[in-house]
Amino acid sequence: MKNIVKLTALLLAVLFAAVMIGCTHEPVKPADPTAAPVDNTERAENTETVDVTDEPVDYHAGQPFDEAFDMAIIYNGVKYPVRVDSAEILAALGDGYEYNESISCVYNGYDKTFQYENITVSTVPDGDTDIIEMFSIFGGDFVTARNIGVGATRDEVTAAYGDNFFDDGYYLTYTKSADPENIGEMRIQFVFTDDVVTEIYVYSPSYSN
Repeated sequence: MKNIVKLTALLLAVLFAAVMIGCTHEPVKPADPTAAPVDNTERAENTETVDVTDEPVDYHAGQPFDEAFDMAIIYNGVKYPVRVDSAEILAALGDGYEYNESISCVYNGYDKTFQYENITVSTVPDGDTDIIEMFSIFGGDFVTARNIGVGATRDEVTAAYGDNFFDDGYYLTYTKSADPENIGEMRIQFVFTDDVVTEIYVYSPSYSN
């Protein structure tokens, strides 16, 4: 029984590591602070979701990671959460993407990635709908719900999100528990080069939902 538990934990860790592999890009100037974003509250039927609040960015500065507020990105003044139908964000981003798919190991259908110049949208199937599992940000005008984008400094990240994180030497990760062994938690991860953000991942693992 112990061996089965250990094997299961190892397989989950490998799956998490495979999903989280990214590429490094040159940092760019972070986006200017946006006006109060318009929430995209469309939810896919029969899919667990995150409630997106209307609370302002400043209200959360320095506060602990909040799944209901933080599991989203802002693009052109609109807030797009994970665990919802990807159709709206893909329409906003347009057709200039590289597309890949693979048979899902969690759901019936295909996991898909839509890779744009500065962002990749990763989805999982829910019937005829593709649900957002992860945003991977590498530049451009994309920011987190706390207005952190590629090009922000480490000090700006910790001022926005606080000190309750774990750092494995590659990712600086915020989750609800800040426990690195809890790989099923929703999370925001930052990659730094010389204390400047070069990659951001807003990730909701499918096996946690």
